[in-house]
Amino acid sequence: MLAMVLGACRQSPREPVTLRFPHSWLARPDELSKLQALSEQFTQKTGIRITNIPTPESTLDNLELSRKLLREGSSGADLLTIDLIWSPILEPDLIDLQPNLAAEISLLEPQLLSGYTVNQKLVAVPDNVPRGALEYRTDLLREYGYDHPPKTWDELENMAQRIQNGERAKGNKDFWGYV
Repeated sequence: MLAMVLGACRQSPREPVTLRFPHSWLARPDELSKLQALSEQFTQKTGIRITNIPTPESTLDNLELSRKLLREGSSGADLLTIDLIWSPILEPDLIDLQPNLAAEISLLEPQLLSGYTVNQKLVAVPDNVPRGALEYRTDLLREYGYDHPPKTWDELENMAQRIQNGERAKGNKDFWGYV
């Protein structure tokens, strides 16, 4: 009888900890190899495995997948990459990150977090900060008498409108000065 009780008390080997997260279909091939290398490095350092959940190409389908994974609870995703505008949509199913990431959050610029804060609850943090860039055609700037790109929003609007009007007058009816 003692042998049976002791046998029943033996613990089976524990399954390794695994984090599940949807990866982005937007990643370039060179980024995928970097992600794979980072995943392997993370697993080597922590012993935690990473399982990728493929995501659909459509933004709306991706949002729906996120909602589905959140509804699945512990069997869904452990981490999500969400679009800034999804914060209010997904907020009811997301935890407040402030208590667990206070030290890390204090290192971020507060204005970066406002879009991820819903009902005083920080539901996400940016993993990268996109920087805006202005691309312009120097040939069109020269053609319309400009020797520099726009320096202010008003200058951008005025220059783009003048170039757009000129190009449309030449017959390019679908030409846009800026998008």
